[in-house]
Amino acid sequence: MPDSTEHKAVFRPRARLLDLLGDQLIRHHRIALFELVKNAYDADSPSVNVLLKDIQSKDKGLIEVRDTGEGMDLETVLNVWLEPASDHKAKKRKQNIRTPRFKRLPVGEKGVGRFAVQKLGNRALLVTRRAGHREIVLDVDWTILTKNHYLDDATVTVTERQPEVFTGDSHGTLIRITGIKDDWTRGDVRRVYRSITAMVSPFATQDRFDVRFRLEPDRGWLDDIFSAEKAREYALFHFDFRLDDEGLSWDYKFTPYAAIKADFPVLRDREKHVKKDESFEFFRLGPPEEEKRWKKRDNRKNRISLKDMGIGPVKGRFLVFDLDREVKARLHDVQGLSQFLKEQGGVRVYRDGMRVYDYGEPENDWLGLDMRRVQTPAKLVSNNLILGEIHLDLATSTALQEKTNREGFVENEAYREFRYAVMCALTVLEAERKIDKDAMRQAFKTRKETEDTGIDSPESAIDALRKKVVEAGMADRLGTYVNRVEKTYKEAREVLMSAVGAGLGLSLVFHEIERGVRGLVYALEHGQSASKVTEMARQLAEMLEGASFLVRKSERETIKASDLFRYVAFSNRPRCEYHKIRLLDGFENLRERDFSFKGSRRMLVATLTNLVDNAIHWLNVSGKEGHDRRCIWVGPSHDLEGPAIVVADSGPGLQDPPEEVVKPFFTRRLEGMGLGLYYADMAMKAHNGRLAFPEHADVDIPAACKGAVVAMVFSGEGKK
Repeated sequence: MPDSTEHKAVFRPRARLLDLLGDQLIRHHRIALFELVKNAYDADSPSVNVLLKDIQSKDKGLIEVRDTGEGMDLETVLNVWLEPASDHKAKKRKQNIRTPRFKRLPVGEKGVGRFAVQKLGNRALLVTRRAGHREIVLDVDWTILTKNHYLDDATVTVTERQPEVFTGDSHGTLIRITGIKDDWTRGDVRRVYRSITAMVSPFATQDRFDVRFRLEPDRGWLDDIFSAEKAREYALFHFDFRLDDEGLSWDYKFTPYAAIKADFPVLRDREKHVKKDESFEFFRLGPPEEEKRWKKRDNRKNRISLKDMGIGPVKGRFLVFDLDREVKARLHDVQGLSQFLKEQGGVRVYRDGMRVYDYGEPENDWLGLDMRRVQTPAKLVSNNLILGEIHLDLATSTALQEKTNREGFVENEAYREFRYAVMCALTVLEAERKIDKDAMRQAFKTRKETEDTGIDSPESAIDALRKKVVEAGMADRLGTYVNRVEKTYKEAREVLMSAVGAGLGLSLVFHEIERGVRGLVYALEHGQSASKVTEMARQLAEMLEGASFLVRKSERETIKASDLFRYVAFSNRPRCEYHKIRLLDGFENLRERDFSFKGSRRMLVATLTNLVDNAIHWLNVSGKEGHDRRCIWVGPSHDLEGPAIVVADSGPGLQDPPEEVVKPFFTRRLEGMGLGLYYADMAMKAHNGRLAFPEHADVDIPAACKGAVVAMVFSGEGKK
């Protein structure tokens, strides 16, 4: 007698599975209605009508969704609609089978969306008709079906009849839901209205799909509702972009209200159009491994392809608002806009013009905007300040797979790259916005303070005070005190600048030291040659030697410009070699132009280190390959008002005017603090010089350096 017996068995789903698919799988009624509207879109309907009738009464309440799409015949109802998890739509998407009228690919693919009706009510009537066929009727009472033990025992009756609803040549589908499950309030209706009317993206101009919403009886619940169209009129900052394998192109507009321009004539509309953004970071730097480690992003080994990744081209539109006191004072409906942005603000995602739920909902901060703004409130955008739309092509975004519960994409590698791409594009907007945001703040401040005094900095405040003292004839009595104030300010500035400079410089050096130590350990463990290990150790020692200059006591001393470069080269030459960048010594062949000056070695080393670090970063972002195309030149110049150390590179160059890039917290780097050039500018002012941004023709630099040019210009006291 055999020891074991085999039995053939099959899975027999319980009838309660219908509850799980409908009532429990779909989180709330907004998503349920959303699914029914998506079905109308997939049915090739030009529009859909949504009716909520007597919605406050569970007994009398009714929800109706009706379209004029393809409709279904008997075979489709029996073999597709009544089959949970049917792959009917998924196959059409995979085979690129589009609808005949609007050439749509189906946005549904899981085969469970039809059970959204169970989330809304206990009973559903389906009436549908395909052109040239009879009408199909299906009346489902979920409470009766789920009382059955097994799903295959839960039979339903499908009726085929002469058309009564879709008469003549008409066709489409009607779903009527009764036995309403939820208590609907005014707030629920307003939220549902905003949600389903926002299903269609304004990008879909050729394939328009209209959602028509009706409430009976009309209790005025939708009166004075703040619409998206009205909100757009209040947007100050507009940003449209397209990202594909060729790169990023974008258009930016700053449009202050007429009332703002009337009160502050200095503020005017500003536009900027970029066909290909050479400084865009997405293709050169990979996404961070963890959310909080943006500074740890590594260079990509190969340029990524959005097409090959299954993401395809990405289009976007960001409308950004400002709710500062001076701006709100010039708004007609502050409360309406604030409430609208609270409920509707965020960045939504659309595929083929149809929204992917639930990106952009208040509970889904998928880009982490609110956390970013908490960390840097003055610079970054939060969900309650932005209306954003991201548009994807369904045929090319195949790797972005929607979750079964209809709450976004599966968080696979394609999704992470897609999210990172959107963040990189958003950073471009934030950099442009900061320019105009700072201009507004300055205009508001100027009106209150600067018009009468001319004071806009500590230096100008001291100068204004000295002038007033002289005009008042009190120079003898108060001049000493003014001088003491000026001396104390300069001493405090130098101490603070030295401390900040050491911190900024060391953070850059320590990062490379960590990399150098890891490389040295790896070389020893893997039996690299003695000469190779010795060279790596030498570079690491030079890096440490360069770092030591940043922490020595800050004293004024006579320094040669070439020596300053030598100190910086110690810590940056190995780094440039790692990134395959040539660091060119301009002093070597221009010894006669070398000069000396008095200053703080530590502060000036940190200043030059920041300039070289910026050049390295943007060379990496630009994506240029080969040592012959990637270079940084540091050398002397006497072409400006005083002797200068010039840093020139072959990167993408500066996009912004000098007065903007030296402002604190202004940066186009995703992980940047925006303090490097601000510090450099302050350090040069502390040495009675300035940070300059000359044109290429203004200074003598190598022809290969067609990117950014920055000069540390010293006072005319510098000696050759």
